[in-house]
Amino acid sequence: MKKQKLSTSRFQGPQLLQASFLSSEMFRPAAALLVLFCAALLLTCVTCRFVRFAYLGCYKDNSSPRDLNGLSEVSKIGGFAVHFSSGSVRTSTEMSHELCSGICFLGEFRYFGMQNSRECYCGNSYGSHGLVSEGNCSAVCSGNPMQKCGGYYRNSIFFLSYPVSNSNTYKVVKQSSPPVTSGATSVWPVAAQSVEDCLLRCSARADCRAAVFSRQELACHLLEFVYPPGQLSGPEWTLFVRG
Repeated sequence: MKKQKLSTSRFQGPQLLQASFLSSEMFRPAAALLVLFCAALLLTCVTCRFVRFAYLGCYKDNSSPRDLNGLSEVSKIGGFAVHFSSGSVRTSTEMSHELCSGICFLGEFRYFGMQNSRECYCGNSYGSHGLVSEGNCSAVCSGNPMQKCGGYYRNSIFFLSYPVSNSNTYKVVKQSSPPVTSGATSVWPVAAQSVEDCLLRCSARADCRAAVFSRQELACHLLEFVYPPGQLSGPEWTLFVRG
């Protein structure tokens, strides 16, 4: 096996620092890669999360329904526009395993897939259209010629593994420009008279990843994504990220 080296890169939007061990081999299906995500927008500390992703195989896709459809009602994530008809992030020059995993990390999706060299999909299930041979996923990634990114209506599917964290603990986060714009119901207003009450309500939902609370308005909103929409990102709102 050829020697590996540590490389780091940044991409705009999510403001995440990525570090991963990249192999000089074209692809190693059995390998699990380790990625370090550091959110650079925290107020009280810098939180780094080690996220592993492992290759699962080459899977068929369809125009309707898509196999990975987690972004189907999202219009923007991490500074990247989501293609309205496919529910994917597309970039003809930047796509790589690290970039796609970083995008799907923002929604804490379980799986990500890359298609046709430049498309990134996220979701919590996969394989609805069946497994195909590896030769169908031979397209080179537009942002890294040493990696493969699916093929025509073929997804290179990866599993995202997150570290175990205490789901009842929260970190105060300084807000920047919101990286997620969604037409779906991803924000839920709830009645709460205090921060503690707001966070208890978030802990009661498996799909709540963060919460914002306004002491001025005594208002609480639960969030599916780890960043709030623009109308909930003013100075009167405090963002609490779960875990």
